[in-house]
Amino acid sequence: MDKRNISPAPAAFSLDNVADLYIRVSTTEQAEEGYSVGEQEARLRSYCSAMGFTVNAVHIDPGYSGATLDRPGINQVIKDVQGGCVKKVIVWKLDRLSRSQKDTLVLLEDVFLENGCNFVSIMESFDTATPFGRCIVGILAAFAQMERENIKARLMMGKQAGLKEGNYYSGITPIGYKSELQENGKRSLVVDPFSSCVVKDMYKLYSSGRSLGEIGDYVQKKYGVYADRDRRSAADQCGRVLRNPVYAGRVFMNDLEYSGKHEALVSPEVWQKVNDRLSQNKKAYKRAYSGSDGLLSGLLFCGDCGARMSIRQWGWKTSKVNKYICYSVSRCSKRMIKSDSCSNRKEHFTVSDLDALVLEEIKKLALDPAALDALVEENAGEAPPDLGAFRERLGNVEKQITRLLNLYQTGIVGLEEIQDRLSALKEERKAAQKCLEEAEAEDSGKMSKGEAAAALASLSGIIEAGDGDGLYALVHSLIEKVVVLNGNVTIYWAFC
Repeated sequence: MDKRNISPAPAAFSLDNVADLYIRVSTTEQAEEGYSVGEQEARLRSYCSAMGFTVNAVHIDPGYSGATLDRPGINQVIKDVQGGCVKKVIVWKLDRLSRSQKDTLVLLEDVFLENGCNFVSIMESFDTATPFGRCIVGILAAFAQMERENIKARLMMGKQAGLKEGNYYSGITPIGYKSELQENGKRSLVVDPFSSCVVKDMYKLYSSGRSLGEIGDYVQKKYGVYADRDRRSAADQCGRVLRNPVYAGRVFMNDLEYSGKHEALVSPEVWQKVNDRLSQNKKAYKRAYSGSDGLLSGLLFCGDCGARMSIRQWGWKTSKVNKYICYSVSRCSKRMIKSDSCSNRKEHFTVSDLDALVLEEIKKLALDPAALDALVEENAGEAPPDLGAFRERLGNVEKQITRLLNLYQTGIVGLEEIQDRLSALKEERKAAQKCLEEAEAEDSGKMSKGEAAAALASLSGIIEAGDGDGLYALVHSLIEKVVVLNGNVTIYWAFC
């Protein structure tokens, strides 16, 4: 943000004529005639001089989009208005203030007019001190938003067309390449002699059976790449490189992928072979990194401090066994510790014992439909929320707010006539939104009784087939979490 303070005005002046000048240029507009900072400031100053206005300050947002209000300059304007420093905010053109209709109306209603400050746009020749000026703001704000959306659509269409031609679009140049500016003004990927060797070695080593951790160690020692990262982070970065299709000569954006103009570092066959292996080993890597391979991994929580529980070897020398232990007790990961005085240490379940205990409860439900019925009835509690009613209530409030704003913008009623009602409606809208969010959270993520029964029916077949992955998936679909406190185990089911 660029703020230019102006020397104090003479003693005889009216606060009603004190103004902030606001200037915004986006990166694509800085060089265009009429949009530059200097050009806008000159015109604004000339206007103030002609109208006899005193300039308080010039607030500038260079290189900021008008899509949001997350701009230092406009935030300083808001502070000046709310602090009573100015009674006018002047811009060269309405879209300099914002290209969002919603943000424009928020600034107008909740900031400027709320604090007795008028808004002036020179190009559109309106002033919110008049009913017509207030009306025209809403209309022009809608057109400004439409233009922003059209610009966004045109840029996306241009990128998609360039993608089909094989151009690479990203703010980050992938390791193995460097970005060079071509004669046509576009950037392209060119192979970097040094870092491309790093990438080729990654694919070669993983194809030969080496792990991501080993590859991370290798490139750190040989090339000094990712030297500032720990072993886990370096391995993760190697995994991202191996999954990136750009190294097989592809370019992509969201779900679109095409052949690129750049030189590939590996063949499509090698890339596919590597990624097939990555997919097959995804679960194995996840469990290896978390240090757990139990049936309940990821579901267990401590009943005292609330921390998660992981598998650790417990005991002495040859008598060590794998047990589920609270992170606050094992203290094997500082970021997972929830308490320095967790009491959940009297009895640690072995992995096999706790897995068998929970699996036995699942088998009881599978063999006894009445037990499932009783559990569903017990967990049912209150009836599920009527989301339609909440949405209807919120919609009615929004309509009332819109009607009041339309009456005000057309000059039929004054701000003082609707201010109290508008404030009450805004509070009601906030309450309705909160209720809807809570109801949606309560309504989501639960299996129905029928879905639970169907899942339980597949249990015997999974066990007979010895399908470990299938059993793991089944348990995690039926159970939301398991809370353990010393010898007590509480299962929270994922169905209602």
